[in-house]
Amino acid sequence: MLATTRRSALVSALATTGLAAFGNRALAQGNGAQQTGSVAAAVDQFAQEVMAAFPDQPGLGITVVERGKVTLAKGYGVKTLGTQDRCDENTVFGIASNTKAMTAALIAMLVEEGKVAWDDPVTKHLPDFQMSDPVVTRLMTVRDLLVHRSGLTLGAGDLMIWPAPTHTRADIVAGLRYLPIGGQFRGGYAYDNVLYVAAGALIEAVTGQSWESMIKARIFDPLGMASTVSSPALVDKSRRASPHARLGPPVRGLGPQTVLPFDNSFDAAAPAGGVNSTPKDIAQWMLVQLGLGMLPNAKRLWTEPSAREMWKPQTITTWSDGPIDENPVRPSLQAYALGWFVQDHRGERFLWHTGGLAGFISFTGLLPGRKSGIMIMTNAEETPVLRSLRFGGPDRLQGRSDFDWIASSKRVQAEADANTIKDAARSVTTSSPGGAKPSLPLAAYAGVYRDPWYGTVTIGLSGKGRTQGLTVSFDKTPALKGKLLPFDGETFKTVFDDRTQEDAFFSFDLAGGKVVSALVKAVSPLADFSYDYQDLRLKKVD
Repeated sequence: MLATTRRSALVSALATTGLAAFGNRALAQGNGAQQTGSVAAAVDQFAQEVMAAFPDQPGLGITVVERGKVTLAKGYGVKTLGTQDRCDENTVFGIASNTKAMTAALIAMLVEEGKVAWDDPVTKHLPDFQMSDPVVTRLMTVRDLLVHRSGLTLGAGDLMIWPAPTHTRADIVAGLRYLPIGGQFRGGYAYDNVLYVAAGALIEAVTGQSWESMIKARIFDPLGMASTVSSPALVDKSRRASPHARLGPPVRGLGPQTVLPFDNSFDAAAPAGGVNSTPKDIAQWMLVQLGLGMLPNAKRLWTEPSAREMWKPQTITTWSDGPIDENPVRPSLQAYALGWFVQDHRGERFLWHTGGLAGFISFTGLLPGRKSGIMIMTNAEETPVLRSLRFGGPDRLQGRSDFDWIASSKRVQAEADANTIKDAARSVTTSSPGGAKPSLPLAAYAGVYRDPWYGTVTIGLSGKGRTQGLTVSFDKTPALKGKLLPFDGETFKTVFDDRTQEDAFFSFDLAGGKVVSALVKAVSPLADFSYDYQDLRLKKVD
């Protein structure tokens, strides 16, 4: 889940660090010169420039808070390509993993009430909780659920939440016990979604109320976020933006812009990324964050110590030598806190998160020292658009516009596209089947295959004679079904009926002249990490 494509929006580093003495001088000058409202004007102008520079972008929603006041909440472009239905401040966008900070805030409020502690063992509140390593099970705390240091690999288990599977929240939590630990517990960073689902289950266990009821009662309602909902299924159809993406050729991320079907089946994984909101509503969430738990009307949702706890770095995510000419805001150090990334942006502390689902990518950035922030919502998987705004927007919060992020983003995207086309041309990604023939009759590959955390995949046999072929169905994911074509020896390639989905290679293992198991991996090098086919360990059971 999820992309600039969805992948990079979820996990990429927002290179934002200070430029030593120069950066500090610029900040001092900016603080003296800026008037409230000047940032809104600069961001509004920049957003229009971005839309003009990238005309394939359907729409945007942008919110700006300056010095604790909302100065911009506006829509740009259209909800759906090919229509005149304009985006405005009340257009609903999926904010995906920007939901994670809200789930962390719910837990913070429960900590204040004494119902849970950050460093409680998870098993204290979810007795049936298990990871595949019993030591990790015993040591995993509530805090560990939120900071991406569990030892799970990137996106592990995401096929239980994406794309539109039938797994329940209980299924997802139960599946954790079968996911391999690919790293060291608390020994490094790897972004996941499934443990935030477990955090939602823990909230339900502690309160006796669903995560959906809690987020509405404890966040949306007190903040007056009347148009914000906890699941895509609850979105007002008349006001929602349509998702868009490039589906190829040769791979997703290239080709013409296409309107995608609206996916409303994210309920089970909602604590990790289910919230949908508007530019107007999300301003209230930004205000309470920048107010350290307090709104401008002095209403407090959580205490200042809790606010600071949620912003405290927990897991180092990346480090570098700092800014370079091509990227003047590259961070020297970046960390994950409780639902937020934390780093510097030109000498100031900066909190941020991205989010991505099919056809939607978004970004929240806060400069607490200024009580200022920006939220960017988009309805297309357009990396250069989000990159331009997520870097150029915070620059404008600081009163500066001395780097051309539009030109930089165009250059970065052009290089990435060229490399993708080159890689695809020399790999099996876009080649037609035509390698060695399978060593066994097609019927030998048909059957039911089971993975312990995902469930079953059924490979069927259709037709006769020359028309005989294989079909494939991921039994808990209706979108993942179609043909399974011979590709090269024991490797077959899916051609899913739903061409918005990422195809996969199946590599079958033989023993004693029979098929016994299969490994799976995505065909495209740009496939979103949430298509975590590579974590499947399929054993033939029928």
